[in-house]
Amino acid sequence: MVWIYFIATAAVIILAGSKLSVLAEKLAGQLNISSSTVGLLLVSVITSLPELATSLSAAVQIGQPGLAAGNTTGSDLFNLMIIALCDTLFRKKGILRQARHNTSAMLRYLLMISLLLLTFTLPNQLTVAGMHFNAGSLIIIALYLIFFFRTQHADTGHADAASADRSQLTRTALQFSAAAAVIVLAGMLLARLGDQIATQTGLEQSFVGTLFLALATSLPELTVSITAVRIGAYDLMVGNIIGSNMFNVFVAAISDVAYTKEAFHIPENISSGLLYIGGCVVTMTLISLVAVRQKRKAKSFAWESIAVLILYTTGLFAMYHAG
Repeated sequence: MVWIYFIATAAVIILAGSKLSVLAEKLAGQLNISSSTVGLLLVSVITSLPELATSLSAAVQIGQPGLAAGNTTGSDLFNLMIIALCDTLFRKKGILRQARHNTSAMLRYLLMISLLLLTFTLPNQLTVAGMHFNAGSLIIIALYLIFFFRTQHADTGHADAASADRSQLTRTALQFSAAAAVIVLAGMLLARLGDQIATQTGLEQSFVGTLFLALATSLPELTVSITAVRIGAYDLMVGNIIGSNMFNVFVAAISDVAYTKEAFHIPENISSGLLYIGGCVVTMTLISLVAVRQKRKAKSFAWESIAVLILYTTGLFAMYHAG
């Protein structure tokens, strides 16, 4: 029965996610801000709220740091794979080459994910008022908030809402909010159903978090991305993916602080296989940075998309055997 609920909820997310992409692109035009900024600041947070609910639940309610960390890092891996998958399936000859406004966001994300991996492997535990967490997690939380508000000020500070008809803008905003609410509620329900299914599989918790729960909680990103590609909104798509990944690192840091028993650490309470996933994520991000700087479209399949797909498969295989 849980599988039926899971499929039905996924269908709702797909419908709402498709609508959200179109409305986000429309909203960007009406507010006179870039699609990349809308993806980074708004759509990414909306589509990543299921990861927040799942990881906090894993850390606080059921006390499973491996599941919490595996969900966020696995979602990052899956999200980067989405770009390569869409590029290959829809023959877009290099989506990253055509989305040129996300270089700084990629560099910021690379800094955050690298710091997260160092935080989870190096001894840096703090004890404050009986709470045990990593010092690096506090730095990551501060960095995300700084990056978020700087991006907001850099672009939205020049927005001219008056360029759009007020009634049209209000209607678009209301429709966007409704689609976002459906995605958030359905996404959180999907995460809970995914957790129930994952519990019944009997697989190692970090691997389950990386593979199944990450896929389930990343379904909003997948749906939004496919629709964005179809309407040619490449900056919106890449901005959403990178913004979601930054938010996931932020979620991992919050989960570490929320899990008061002890700090998240490899290999004490998190599988060492997470390092394989993290290494693949860092490499995939570096490849994406190189691709963004490419000036020509690929003749057929883009090499970066093939490389990312190979790394995604390799990362999952390595983590399964390391678990």
